[in-house]
Amino acid sequence: MKGLTLFCMNNLHELGIQRAIIWIVNNWPDEYGRCALSLRNKDGRQVSFLSPNVVVYELDKIQPPLRGMATPFRVLAYYRLLKKLKPQTVIAVNQFESLALCIIKRFYRDFRLVVCEHCHVSSNLNGANAHSGWFGWYYRRFFPREYVRYADIIHTVAREAANDLCLNYQIPKEKIRVIYNPVDIEQVRRLACDPLDDPWLQEGNRTVIAASRLESQKRLDVLLHAWVLVKEAELTDEATCKPYRLIICGDGSLRSSLEGLAAKLGIADSIRFVGFQSNPWKWIKRAALFVNTSEWEGLPCSLIETQAVGTPVLSSDCPSGPKEILMDGEAGFLFPSGDAYKCADQMINALKNKEPCDRKVKVALDNIERFSINEIVRQYAGLN
Repeated sequence: MKGLTLFCMNNLHELGIQRAIIWIVNNWPDEYGRCALSLRNKDGRQVSFLSPNVVVYELDKIQPPLRGMATPFRVLAYYRLLKKLKPQTVIAVNQFESLALCIIKRFYRDFRLVVCEHCHVSSNLNGANAHSGWFGWYYRRFFPREYVRYADIIHTVAREAANDLCLNYQIPKEKIRVIYNPVDIEQVRRLACDPLDDPWLQEGNRTVIAASRLESQKRLDVLLHAWVLVKEAELTDEATCKPYRLIICGDGSLRSSLEGLAAKLGIADSIRFVGFQSNPWKWIKRAALFVNTSEWEGLPCSLIETQAVGTPVLSSDCPSGPKEILMDGEAGFLFPSGDAYKCADQMINALKNKEPCDRKVKVALDNIERFSINEIVRQYAGLN
């Protein structure tokens, strides 16, 4: 009889990592044994996506932390939880969880530990909002040693990310498993059909959409500078019967500065910031083009979800994931990361020419099952 698989995650914030894990635990079949989820707490806007059938353990209730001492108390909570549940496999989703469980492995070893890196580690550590403080110091200095010594498997979500771990952090190739982020394709398609009465998204529109956190990693400033060039091209395009417009879904610390940049560039009247959307797919399905301008990723779920609803995708060719999802440009458009001019060229080309968009959408749909929830859950179950 298969034992318990415990997923350990920090919270339910609006991140692709969290959404991917929610898809998995919501769809874990009984034939793979029991499944449960541990969280530091249930904070986050994605709590409504979590099935009520999923068993959830909250660390801050198991071992309430003292103010300023959350870290040691959460490590202790993990120890108490594992001793009680005796899981067969523990899958640590986030870096803190991975390192905390490596520490516990020193004292309690009766479980199989899978640590996850859902990003391109080198890019993440060099990023503007990289880990800081004591945890950042500990993670940068010790994560390769801890993973090699105490983890049974190091999981990542793209081949490029796996190569980064091997080449730059000397993680043995034989310890690494690549499993893509999943998408509940049927649920995304069902939600994408929810009604949406928006004048910018009527049939035949030329509206571009972006959906992401408004943080430095996502480089929405590149999109705004590219949009200046797109609007300039619109003025000289006599064939343009409908205006080019841009909708940005999502929230974050840079929202006000991005809105200010749009005003400064003189393009604010053609852009709408609509904030966080619990159902972004009904917006994406109705747009002419989805654009991702990230500086780095792991395997961006938003690109896969966009493919599932049949909207063309344009993405920066950043490390890692977009090139793999878009099949080297066969299933979507790619532009060099950070290049606003090339981004604009590709947007203009996609908005003017339907045929290459339709061709790439067909390739994407023909290959979407590699990200299906049933296939990915099966691969996760194989980590036991």
